[in-house]
Amino acid sequence: MLLQRLSRLVQQCEQPAQRAMQAAVVQHSRHVYSERLDHQEALKADSFYDSTVEKYAEMPIETFSLEQMLNIGRNVISDPTKVIQSANFVHRELPKRLARRLLDLQLLPHLVVTNPHIKRVYNAYYHAFDTLRATPEVKTMSDNVAFCTLLRRLVDEHGPLLDGLARGLVEVKAKRLVGPALDLDYFLDNMLRSRISRRVIAEQHLHIVNTRPGYIGSIATALDVADAVEFAGQRAVQVCTEAYGFAPEVTLSGDLQALIPYLPAHLDYMLYELLKNSMRATVEKYRGATYTTRRRLPAVQARVCSGDTHLTVRISDQGGGIPPDMLDKVWSYGFTTSSTGIPGADNNGSQHYQQHVNEALYSSSGSSGSSTSGSDPQTAAADEQLQQTQAAFGALLADVADAPRRRYSLAGLGFGLPLSRLHARYFGGDLKLVNLPGYGVDAFLTVRRLDTAGWHEQHDGDVAAAGQAAAVHAAVEVQQRLNKNRNHGTLPIT
Repeated sequence: MLLQRLSRLVQQCEQPAQRAMQAAVVQHSRHVYSERLDHQEALKADSFYDSTVEKYAEMPIETFSLEQMLNIGRNVISDPTKVIQSANFVHRELPKRLARRLLDLQLLPHLVVTNPHIKRVYNAYYHAFDTLRATPEVKTMSDNVAFCTLLRRLVDEHGPLLDGLARGLVEVKAKRLVGPALDLDYFLDNMLRSRISRRVIAEQHLHIVNTRPGYIGSIATALDVADAVEFAGQRAVQVCTEAYGFAPEVTLSGDLQALIPYLPAHLDYMLYELLKNSMRATVEKYRGATYTTRRRLPAVQARVCSGDTHLTVRISDQGGGIPPDMLDKVWSYGFTTSSTGIPGADNNGSQHYQQHVNEALYSSSGSSGSSTSGSDPQTAAADEQLQQTQAAFGALLADVADAPRRRYSLAGLGFGLPLSRLHARYFGGDLKLVNLPGYGVDAFLTVRRLDTAGWHEQHDGDVAAAGQAAAVHAAVEVQQRLNKNRNHGTLPIT
């Protein structure tokens, strides 16, 4: 139990430094995220007549199970061909999965796709897609070493991509006519679910030859759930104390000996998000209490319930619950009941966000860096505030998707719950909330015993449905607004 915790801490400390060194070595000999595509690659990426992306997007996805991953990992020492088998699976799958996301981006409304930040995300995805297609099949262990070097480079390069995606979405949402019509939850679900699958596949192969006690690749074969709850609780208490000066304790009960095969990074992230939310709600409810009352804050209770095929962690708080009119909104990306998570801040996150959007709408230059920026003090102030909002939005989205390698603030812009549920559902589990208005919330995080329950990766059958759905929804909404405004004799200015 202690070894598992120390191993996670060491990984979190060492990996960013190691990756920075690796990136520095290859930076001058390759394209990086901030660089433009070369001329030929750019022509292919933008060509109407190039159907390569469509061809790969139509190819069937080869799903995998944790049992397959474990079997390959257990036999790599005695049978090196398993490494070659794993490498070629990754080599086949990543281009197909990237192609589907490229199609999703292509099918978004034109206004979204032409945003410079989202365009850079598209170009980076296309570069990875084209690079992997051009990479020869892995036939020897020497080929695998070269492939792993390329794979690690691409995985690290895609780290900041979500920041660019988030910045672009903030700017698109600021458009007066199209912005309110965009419903991108389905699109983000597909983008982030695909990101989870690609990183699981890539990280498992990259770690498959690195033997660690209790691990096969990136999978802990007997993950101590109680220890994971304690680990996440300690981090949440630390952040809560830094933000508010005090924090409720976490009491743990139930099956404290439960062990499951799982990915520690995913479980740590989901538990941390739920405990963090419960602590913030509890502290904010009792924030005006006296010091004596604060010392008796109701504890956040975590109970581990182990079943034959599933394991559930129930996290209960007495933070007052969620207002009924907000209950459905908590699963939407970007919705939050807190703007900063800092005492004294405005807790209406949506109003806080909309304030920055409104300032951008009436700004003559927005955040795109036009020549008028800075000529007017009010415009410059609005630009600066929007840029700060974009930076916070992007940093949060990158953090939660790469959890738990980064340090989190106590509250953000509303990605914790939907992303936690996405992680849980990807591996055959779920996340549900039972709201008790005026009292608190019970969160039920269910994870599947991946080895014994026959878990198999599930993928959407429809190719590029998310981008198409977002485009159709936006078109209908915009047309309705235009018709309404025509009837009133006014049209909004974009």
